[in-house]
Amino acid sequence: MTALLAALLALAAPARAAAPPDLAAARGLYDAGRYDEAAAAFESLAAAAPRDAALQYDLGAALFKAGRLGRATASFERAFALDPRDSDVRENLAFALRRAGEDLVPPGTPPALFWLFTALSERELAGLHWLCAWAALLLAAAAFAAPRRREALAPWAAGAAAVWLFFGLWWLGLRSVLPPSRGVVVAAKAELRHGPGETFGVAFIVPEGRRVRVLGASGAWLEIGLLKEGARGWIAASSVERLF
Repeated sequence: MTALLAALLALAAPARAAAPPDLAAARGLYDAGRYDEAAAAFESLAAAAPRDAALQYDLGAALFKAGRLGRATASFERAFALDPRDSDVRENLAFALRRAGEDLVPPGTPPALFWLFTALSERELAGLHWLCAWAALLLAAAAFAAPRRREALAPWAAGAAAVWLFFGLWWLGLRSVLPPSRGVVVAAKAELRHGPGETFGVAFIVPEGRRVRVLGASGAWLEIGLLKEGARGWIAASSVERLF
């Protein structure tokens, strides 16, 4: 069972693409302090390998050094979603969020518990969920098809079903805390309005780098909810970078 779990995690883990020839050049620009140029180079590389957590991390670091907090946070968020067990990714995302007035770990949550809760990516949890689902269904079918072995197979089927439920609830819980529809405010001072248009009053000024949940859209406006405060309103779509 341990070997099977390890094999599944290896398959579900983000694929680390081979370093493109110009990766060294991008890192050279970063080391030389040419952060805007480094960010442009890393952005091109990340676009070619969107599931490479290391490239998303490098892009976030270059953007942060270039003073673009919102876009840096968005890149760190993507790296975190792809490789949540990387300590550098966690630390830099947490640092960027603090600059925006938000914490990575929800208030009142023990950091160790949050680490465990987010230790598996959504992709890994989905893979484990469906693996256990198929195992439970196949064991149940085998038990019904072979009455003489039903008593022996029943506990295995029940165990697989329990693990299926466990990973399913974990997966749903992670999606509620870190919704797939989230984005990051990339404008310096984004106005959260009561409706989709400048004729509606401003309810709140959202700091750059703050994470939001995208709830809907109307023309050039997005309806969002702030992950920290829970406030809802409308914001110009150009002020938000959607993560996925």
